[in-house]
Amino acid sequence: MSLQIQPKPEEQQPSADLTLSVLTWLEENKKTLAIGFAVVSAVAVTLIIQKNLHASAEAEANQALLATLSAAGKNGGPTAADLSKVASQHSGTAAAERSEFLAATKLFEDGKYAEAQKALEAFNQAHADSLLGGAATYGVASALDAQNKTAEAIAAYARFISGFAADPLVAQARLSKALIHESQKQYSEAIALYDEVSKDTTSMAAQEASARKAALLQAHPELTPAVTNAPAVKPAVKPVP
Repeated sequence: MSLQIQPKPEEQQPSADLTLSVLTWLEENKKTLAIGFAVVSAVAVTLIIQKNLHASAEAEANQALLATLSAAGKNGGPTAADLSKVASQHSGTAAAERSEFLAATKLFEDGKYAEAQKALEAFNQAHADSLLGGAATYGVASALDAQNKTAEAIAAYARFISGFAADPLVAQARLSKALIHESQKQYSEAIALYDEVSKDTTSMAAQEASARKAALLQAHPELTPAVTNAPAVKPAVKPVP
């Protein structure tokens, strides 16, 4: 006859007590749990709705911008007012940011340089982290340059060059800055910038910089560095004591 070892009653009791206590707690707190679940669910749904609304807002803003660009395409493009309207109606979206920037550049295209300068400065203040910040900063310098505010333009170009060193427009900024220096008869500064631009052979500004430097040296031969063919004098060697 085989013997079966029966578990002791005290070994089963804790598990039974735990199960009973959990069931009892769930029964007593099921209303609280239901409320908690409802709150969590409501928050999750709200976040999903907000995300979808944001995506919807971005889509609507992009559609509005494209519609504005397309509708005015046959008439030479949208006006600055058209683009500003899109920006104001869809504030807070990426498309509104682009519209605001395009409105400022349109002012520049229309020859309204002072207005363009202010609009681009306002853009940089409102969108400090924008990917368009470099182009806007360059635009401010160009607007100052177009207004013949030479000292301010030189400083603005310098800020752009130092603040956005990797921007593709840096070479053009150096060239524009050099042209101002040349117009102010600051030839040494101009030549130094022409040399800097010429180093970047991939830049479209390099060829113009080389041509400008050559023309400047031809007009002012005295600026050409003196070249000497005299042999270098070797320093005297002191005898070892």
